[in-house]
Parts: sequence; C-alpha cells; structure tokens
Amino acid sequence: MHARTGLAAAVLACLLAPLAVATVLVAMDIEDMAAVAPVVVVGEVNRVEADWNPQKTKIYTQVLITPEEVLKGPRQLGTVKLKLLGGRVGDVVADMIGAPRFEEGERVLVFLEPRKDGDGYLTLGMYQGKYKVFNAPGTGEELVMRDGPELGVEIVEAGAARGAEPALRLADVRATVRKVGGAK
Repeated sequence: MHARTGLAAAVLACLLAPLAVATVLVAMDIEDMAAVAPVVVVGEVNRVEADWNPQKTKIYTQVLITPEEVLKGPRQLGTVKLKLLGGRVGDVVADMIGAPRFEEGERVLVFLEPRKDGDGYLTLGMYQGKYKVFNAPGTGEELVMRDGPELGVEIVEAGAARGAEPALRLADVRATVRKVGGAK
C-alpha cells in the first residue's frame, strides 16, 4: 500500500513539475533586442515608486529614467517612464518573477517597447532588457551587464544551455544598435 502511495506521489510530482516554473522567456541577446526594440536608452534611474492601480487589485512600479543617450528611438526623448507589474506597497509585495529590478541612482542601458495601454514603456524580454552600466576597475571602460534570471524563470533557446553572461563593452553595444538602426 505504501509503495502505491509513493508511486502516485512521484507521478503527481512529475506531472506538476512544469507548472512550478512561473515565467518562461525566449532568450534574447543584444543583437535580437537591438533589432526588435523601438527605443534603446542609456540613462540614470531617478525614481522607483510602487503604488496600487485605482481598483486596488494590482501593484505597479513606476520607474523614471533620465536619458543620457538615446541609441534608438526619438532623439529628443525626455524622461522615460516605465510601468512594470509588481512591487511593494507597505507590507504588501506583488512579485513578478522575471521582472527587472531598478534602484534609484543606478545607470542603466534599457531596451524598451511601448506598453499596449500607452502608459509608458516595458523592458523588452522582461529582465533581459535591462543592463547595469558600470566602469571597469583599473581601466574605467564602460561595461554593461544584466542580472541573471532569478529562480522561477525558464529561458527557452536553441542550442546549448545558457550559462552566466559576461560583461559587454558599452561601445560594442552602441555599434550593434547603430548597425540595426539607431536614433532618429
């Protein structure tokens, strides 16, 4: 009897395992994002603020970025507003697995797409569309690196398994974006 119960539990666990992954994303590299994103910006995060929607059913985080450089999109782009699902309001946390995380004062490279409701932008490919910009120790060269996927994110791609991503030279990213159609 115990063997049957154990077998049934094992079968059930195998059937439910795919359901445990909360977010499935198609892998996107710099070339993919540069070709698809209508707006690509390097800038500083000025504000990160979460609040309820008017119906108090969802929490959204609003991120304001002041562009230093528009690599793709309208050249005279003002402050960029991102509106992302999830965030923290008081003691309530709505965590969107796979969403990018922003901090006030950080320099970022973001690949953006307009929200369908017209209320700002989203990062392309969720966390994949956000890179931190930093200077290499010793040389001072500008590099970019994105946060790795968190637990609960499944990356779908052809070929080999995805490993840790290296830092990239910002100059190389600029060249790639220009190659596929930069700022207007």
